[in-house]
Amino acid sequence: MEVKPVETIDEGGNVMKFTKIGDRFVINDLVKTWPSMCDVEARVDDVFIVEYLKSGLHWVFEIVCMLRSGQTELMPSTMESTHMEAVGASTINQLPSPRTLCTHRYCDDLPPYLTNLKCKIILLIRNPKDVCVSCFNLLREIKSVDYEGSFSDFISLFKRGDVPFNSWESHFLQWKKFKCENPNYPIHTVRYEDLKMRPVEEIKKMADFLDIECPEKMCEDIAIATEFSKMKQQKESLTHQYISAYKSGKEVMYRKGQIGDWKNYFSSAESESFDAYYRGILDPVDHIYLTDKPSPESSN
Repeated sequence: MEVKPVETIDEGGNVMKFTKIGDRFVINDLVKTWPSMCDVEARVDDVFIVEYLKSGLHWVFEIVCMLRSGQTELMPSTMESTHMEAVGASTINQLPSPRTLCTHRYCDDLPPYLTNLKCKIILLIRNPKDVCVSCFNLLREIKSVDYEGSFSDFISLFKRGDVPFNSWESHFLQWKKFKCENPNYPIHTVRYEDLKMRPVEEIKKMADFLDIECPEKMCEDIAIATEFSKMKQQKESLTHQYISAYKSGKEVMYRKGQIGDWKNYFSSAESESFDAYYRGILDPVDHIYLTDKPSPESSN
């Protein structure tokens, strides 16, 4: 698999640096661990949480860990300890079962035999406008990316997929295709906006998907325990190997955790152009993912 450094240039002439491995764009700090993922030994009781970057992974990881443990305490470690891209196959293979594993991968990047084992997958999807804003703020913080562009100039890079982990729509469409082609595969879709607006109901759906008995009171307690302000306070007091990769020298993953922060960044014209672009790519049934509105209660 070819590995080469890549530089992309935004509308203002600002450069972003990362690495291309095969057809995937990867943050330079992950180059050593990225290719090893095919060596992960899948187990029947593994649960995979899959997202495009900045779609709620840290949040849902804490929720799933609480559901599986029966506890309502935040994990004493960071999500990065079970992030497949962050720690590599050798570390993942040594983790005790049951494992809750996190990734930004496409379906065909995941470990062999996963389909045969039917390991459960929780797929996170978030309004790409808020994803774009969060990615912009994160990438400007990563030393190796070395990006100093403005948000307006960044939008074109994001839409083209000239950013780490490629385009939002590539991730969305590949996983949609996998779901359509494997209708009996256990995948549960969690929409970020729904989880924010009705956390107890969405946590109960996750529990049901994981075959976990979770009374409403427990779901309420988990929703309270995983409120953004509480996670931000606790996680920013911890450390992990990637903090040194950030310009600020501190945890940057917990920024705002809001719905609709895009309104503070996009101009009206940029918002309309962005929406038109994605409406042209997605089927009408999927246009709900381009809004801040809650999904119909019956959807998954």
